[in-house]
Amino acid sequence: MFQFFKKYQKPLFEGLCDMHNHLLPSIDDGSKDIAMSSKMLEGYLALGFTSVIPTPHVYQELYPNTPETVKDAFGNLSKHCLKEESVKVPSYGAEYMVDEVFMKNLESGIPELLLKEKYILLEINFFGATAMLESACFQLQQKELRPILAHPERYHLMENVATYKALKNKGFYFQLNALSLLGHYGPQVKQKAEKLLQAGLYDFVATDAHHPQHLKTLQSLRLSKKQGLMWEGIREFQLDRFS
Repeated sequence: MFQFFKKYQKPLFEGLCDMHNHLLPSIDDGSKDIAMSSKMLEGYLALGFTSVIPTPHVYQELYPNTPETVKDAFGNLSKHCLKEESVKVPSYGAEYMVDEVFMKNLESGIPELLLKEKYILLEINFFGATAMLESACFQLQQKELRPILAHPERYHLMENVATYKALKNKGFYFQLNALSLLGHYGPQVKQKAEKLLQAGLYDFVATDAHHPQHLKTLQSLRLSKKQGLMWEGIREFQLDRFS
C-alpha cells in the first residue's frame, strides 16, 4: 500500500504540445483579449509546454466560428503576442460540438479546422447521449480522419468503464483534461478521470485552459507513482504525434 501513495516526481508537461485550449482572443468563452492571451502564454512557459495549438469552440448556438474567424483570431494573436522566447503556436484547430449542424456539414465535406491535418477534436453536450457521436466517428473515419473526444470524464451519461471501452473500440482517441485530476470540475469528474487513467484509456492530455488561472492551478498537479506510470505512456504517445 505504501508504494501506491509514493509521488511521481518527473515534470508532467515538459516538452508537450497543448492540443486543446481556448487561447485565441475574443472568439469564444476563453481568452477575452490579447493581454489575457499573453498571460496564458506565460503560464504555458512556466508549466514547461513547448507549443500550443489553439482550439476555439465551433458551436452554432453559442460560438458559430468559421475557418475565417479562427484564422483572423490566430493572425491577431501572432501579430501581438508571439515572441521568440515564448512557447510556439504553430497552427490552430477547433473543438467541434457534435450536433445536428455538425452532422449536416459533415455530409457535404471534410471539416477544415483539423489538428495536424488528420485529427479532429470533438465534444458533445455534457448531458448528451453517445448515438450521434458514434455516427460522427464512423463518418469521420470514412473520410480518413481520426476523432479525438475531448474530456470524456466530464460527460454525465457515460458512467462506467465499459461504455468508454466501447467508444474506443469504435475508433475514438480520448483526451484527458488535466484539471479534472485536481477536482476542478467536481469530485465525480475527478473520480472518473482517475478511473479512466488507471484503466489506460487516455491517449492525450491537455489543459482546456480558458484563462491564466487555469494554467496557474495546474502548477499544483501531483500524481501518485501509479498514475505517473500511466501518464508516461500518454506523454510518449502525444510527443510522437504532436511534437
